Amino acid sequence: MICRSIRRGLDVNWLAQLYLNRYAGKAGMFVCRGRIQLSLSSETIIQPNDAVCYIGIALLGKSTPRNDTTVINCGSQAVISLNGATIGRGVKLSVGDSAYLSIGSNSYITDSSRIAAQNSITIGKNCAISFGVTIIDDDGHGFGLPPYSAPIVIEDNVWIGCNVTILKGVTIGEGSVVAAGAVVNKSCPPHSLIGGVPAQIIKEGVNWTDKSKLEQSII
Repeated sequence: MICRSIRRGLDVNWLAQLYLNRYAGKAGMFVCRGRIQLSLSSETIIQPNDAVCYIGIALLGKSTPRNDTTVINCGSQAVISLNGATIGRGVKLSVGDSAYLSIGSNSYITDSSRIAAQNSITIGKNCAISFGVTIIDDDGHGFGLPPYSAPIVIEDNVWIGCNVTILKGVTIGEGSVVAAGAVVNKSCPPHSLIGGVPAQIIKEGVNWTDKSKLEQSII
């Protein structure tokens, strides 16, 4: 019992919670667990939350190593909003100088995914983002015609499968599903099923649900 209590205490990262809540100006709205690496500029803006944001949660359970580090890296005048979202263990969030990242309530980013905003990335409410996903709004290098950076918008209720890559300038319409392994470089309308490399529309007019929504409908 004593060993168990000590382990649980170590699982909660009080220092990360303290810093994030201090930056947000609202105590108790961030709950951090496990190994967390924070790099925040003095001019980083972390917007206050209406709901608790959980960071470093092992959404894949024991299949994610306990020592995987969750990273949040924000540059000068970066703006980040994690309003009621859940960030999995080992996720890497990077927000460049003057860039913007927003993740809406009840959305979750599963373990070992990476989001890098050099321009603007907006993820809506109730989005399910699986493991190994990469979302990046900047090429990093010039290739072909500019622009080399453009905003990404993922609207509400989108399901993104494992090992998907989403590139600059893409808008994924509300209620859409992105099949595992897809590389998305073009926008899609709401309620689309897209997949492939590069991703194409496979089907339109789709609707999806998860276990919790099914349980709510039964009740």
